[in-house]
Amino acid sequence: MNLEQTAALIAHRRSIKPIDMDPEREITSELWDTLFECANWAPNHGHTEPWRFIIYSGDARSEMASALQHAYKTDTPPGEFRPDKHEKMGLNPLYSHSIVAIIMKRGDNPKIPAIEEIEAVACAVQNFHLAAASTGLGVFWSSPAVGYGHTFAQSLELTEGEQCLGVLYVGYPKEGKPWPTGSRRPAAAKITFK
Repeated sequence: MNLEQTAALIAHRRSIKPIDMDPEREITSELWDTLFECANWAPNHGHTEPWRFIIYSGDARSEMASALQHAYKTDTPPGEFRPDKHEKMGLNPLYSHSIVAIIMKRGDNPKIPAIEEIEAVACAVQNFHLAAASTGLGVFWSSPAVGYGHTFAQSLELTEGEQCLGVLYVGYPKEGKPWPTGSRRPAAAKITFK
């Protein structure tokens, strides 16, 4: 792969919303293995490899939907509770083929700040997302506020030193659904050379 091909893949990557995914189109175990192997090559300080993933497929998607709804209902102040948002949290997992909980597991080296572990997990997710895009597989990284809370962490059975950083909805786009186009402001406008 050359630089031009790499740049084209990066520009091709898009977030595909769960409602636009085909929950019935299978993702092979070989593809899952490749996607997570790509994620596994993310850069990380001290070789801590802090990324962990929990995959919910098939009937387990309902378990994820219930966990999200329960966390939202439990952790949202009554005046901020929105029935439409609660309903959406229960439906999105069913629209996608699978949901992947993104977990950061702190390494044993206290000299490495938590933010660096979080950044490493974000790099792993980007690797996963780029690899998925190269195959036409859609991904949507959702980070609802309840995903960072204690209630949702309990549903994921997280242990000390582990933190949820959101969920990935994964699935092929529905047949006939075009791959979204995107745009960015020029990179040069965001760079300062000294």
